[in-house]
Amino acid sequence: MKKRVLITVNPCIIKEKIFTTMRKFLTLMDQHFDLLVIPINGYDFKRCQAFAFKRLKGGAFETVGMIKPEGDLWLVYSDGYYLDHRRFGFRLRRDYFNAQIDFHQTQLSRGSVSLMVNQPESEARTLKSWLASLSFKKMRVIPTHIFNSIDEVYDFQRKKRSIVVKPIWGGASTEVQLLIDEAMVRKFHNKLKKHSDRDLSDYCFQGYCQGDEKRLWFVGGKFVAGRKYRGRETPWEDWNEKCRLTAYNKSSHRGFAGDLAAAQYICELSGISVGAIDFIGDRINEINGCGTVMTTMDQRRLFVDTRPAFINYLLKLMN
Repeated sequence: MKKRVLITVNPCIIKEKIFTTMRKFLTLMDQHFDLLVIPINGYDFKRCQAFAFKRLKGGAFETVGMIKPEGDLWLVYSDGYYLDHRRFGFRLRRDYFNAQIDFHQTQLSRGSVSLMVNQPESEARTLKSWLASLSFKKMRVIPTHIFNSIDEVYDFQRKKRSIVVKPIWGGASTEVQLLIDEAMVRKFHNKLKKHSDRDLSDYCFQGYCQGDEKRLWFVGGKFVAGRKYRGRETPWEDWNEKCRLTAYNKSSHRGFAGDLAAAQYICELSGISVGAIDFIGDRINEINGCGTVMTTMDQRRLFVDTRPAFINYLLKLMN
């Protein structure tokens, strides 16, 4: 008898034929498990229920309807940072994220779900506020700050000249900005004041850093793949003809052994079993949770594919 596995995904995967790598991953999952697919916008926090679908042969989805989230494993692949939290009754963005963490933890505490990847408290540590709590010197992370007043942001910009502002909760470089003078800080602040659903504490700040962009993937807490981008001024810059993508997965690669040790330590400290650690140069830039993209394309060629390692890990976890 197949084990019951729940997986939370981006709603667009069900509505549209996009995110093909993830759709293929769901097909693989369905071959091994009794799979229920839950779009992140299908959570009913008050009733502790969720709207689910079944994966069908040929790539379609069949509606199951509202369910009590029960199973052997719950894989939370999407946290819905891209959704309008107000649709779900939350005035503040951060409250929507916290409600998800509480929702998942409730199912674990009740015993409705035996295992969750990642654990709710570990997934919460992928927020950049946790990165800001770490020792910058001991852990090779880019110094990350959360400020209490806009005056502190002005002071930081004067000191560093070029600074980067990021949402504490976000992804895909959404709302990431480079601020190079006081006028840009002022523009950021004026725009922030127009939002009633967030404040300065929802953002973190880093000095602008340059260097190779590296990503190390971990599954089951073990390193499974690595890649390096070179040629972009910033990680949110579009791909151009100067960009180069290379493998970054061997001790013979310059700097790899040290980066791997630093990334492994952060994974263990945060408790994430599935995710990725991003570097700019030789410093850790971000911690990515379970929703990390599983593949990397070099133009049209599949360059990195962590899906087989992911499936093997889940099979071992369920046996």
